[in-house]
Amino acid sequence: MRIGGAVASRWRIVAVSLLLIASGALLATLYVTQYRIDSQTDGAAAEAAVEAASSATATLLSYTPETIDADLAAARSVMTGEFATYYGGFTSEVVAPAARDRGVKAQAHVIDSALMDIQPDQAKVLVFLKQETASRERPEAAVTASSVAVTVTKVDGTWLVSAFDPV
Repeated sequence: MRIGGAVASRWRIVAVSLLLIASGALLATLYVTQYRIDSQTDGAAAEAAVEAASSATATLLSYTPETIDADLAAARSVMTGEFATYYGGFTSEVVAPAARDRGVKAQAHVIDSALMDIQPDQAKVLVFLKQETASRERPEAAVTASSVAVTVTKVDGTWLVSAFDPV
């Protein structure tokens, strides 16, 4: 019976050792994927991401019939990736014709913004804004308040909008 007890004791030691190794691997993985990412992004990067998202939001949502081409060019300069492709198509098919044909103009004002998440090369920012929209048919500006989750991606050291999701 003593031999069976020794074998069981060894298996317990092996099981506890494997459990400790698995725990250590889990902790190392969490450190690398969670803690280290947070420590790699400082306050200045967070401020820059929030400022870029706020400024870009106002740029993307502000235009007038007289300056529509320049307004859309300015908007394109603060975007990247698939969002830039989508926005370019949407503005050329919907926004620009409405601005030119019906005199639609919009002015967006960022009320506040807050960082939702940040990684070394990407951040998500919640932007609260007020937008005033008028046209020839409705010269009195309609004011709407809304919020948008703006994802900015760092491209060559500059934060550019890569996603824009109304909340």
